[in-house]
Amino acid sequence: MTGKVALIAGVGGMCGSNMAQLLHGKGWKVIGVSRGTPELGPWLRHVPADLLDAGDAKAKLTDVEDVTHVFYTALLNGRTPGEENELNTRLCANFLDAALPRIGKLEHVHVLEGVKQYGYHLGPYRTPAREDDPACVPAYFYEAQHALVLKAQRGQSWTWSTARPGAVCGYANGARINLMTVIAVYATIMKALGEPLVFPGTQATYDALTFTTDVGLLNRAMLWASTDPRAANQAFNIGNGDAFRWNFMWERVAGMFGMQAGGVKTMKLAEFMKDKAGLWADLQKRHGLVATDLFRLAPWTYADTVFSRSWDNAISTVKANRFGFTEMMDSEAMMRRVFAAFRERRVIP
Repeated sequence: MTGKVALIAGVGGMCGSNMAQLLHGKGWKVIGVSRGTPELGPWLRHVPADLLDAGDAKAKLTDVEDVTHVFYTALLNGRTPGEENELNTRLCANFLDAALPRIGKLEHVHVLEGVKQYGYHLGPYRTPAREDDPACVPAYFYEAQHALVLKAQRGQSWTWSTARPGAVCGYANGARINLMTVIAVYATIMKALGEPLVFPGTQATYDALTFTTDVGLLNRAMLWASTDPRAANQAFNIGNGDAFRWNFMWERVAGMFGMQAGGVKTMKLAEFMKDKAGLWADLQKRHGLVATDLFRLAPWTYADTVFSRSWDNAISTVKANRFGFTEMMDSEAMMRRVFAAFRERRVIP
């Protein structure tokens, strides 16, 4: 054992659950907080707390005195931007208020952010985005969460760091942000229908520059930023290090499923999938797949939003490289590996 103890808020999500597995594999003790039960092993001490409820958070977040590192990865979607900001600010405040005063050995707090810091969700923004670029207007809840962390840090010896990825890719059943499960399930269904793999977004999105972040690479960057003194009190963009356009990558994605690419056919995947639950259940039986819910497994509404953003999406990862995190990854190779892992898990045929 390393003597390190991690407290992960949002351990049920893709980033949180994969972070827990990484740390466990390195000999850390891991405590995870989420409302639902995560798909992890008995090595995880799970705290089933509702962080939107300050009272529940304080009642459940006990026995955390030995925690050395906090990883905040929790995220809630709102019906409006204002609601999303309010929910996530309250979520973070309740967690920090309940946990930090009870921790006696805290060394570091890491908060997961993203490219919405720069206004990626609002329209065209400066690319490649850099960590010293101004926050978008209106500000996303990252600004409020960071202010909470800075306030809690006053007079304390612990340090903070922040990772800002985009289009995080990996596996987690029910992840709110994951294009890989979307593409994998969509391709499987289109293949079963005997259709080519048409790009479901807009032509402008098809032609725009974009990038991805492998969840494993992200988790390793989060660990580095939380343990390397050079990274203390810094924010870092984290991506695979390359960029691509779907008009180049889509044909290669289709090939990963033994399909022909079909060009652009703008649609709403959330609508398209409404009558596909029966087909998905049939495919699971036919191919001996694990039982998954079509509407929980893949975030269709999220994908519709991503595939309708017509502007370039790119970040600079030079700062992280300069401070000591030099890992890079080819995004096409990442997709092949992720889809292969889905097949090994029997999520897709």
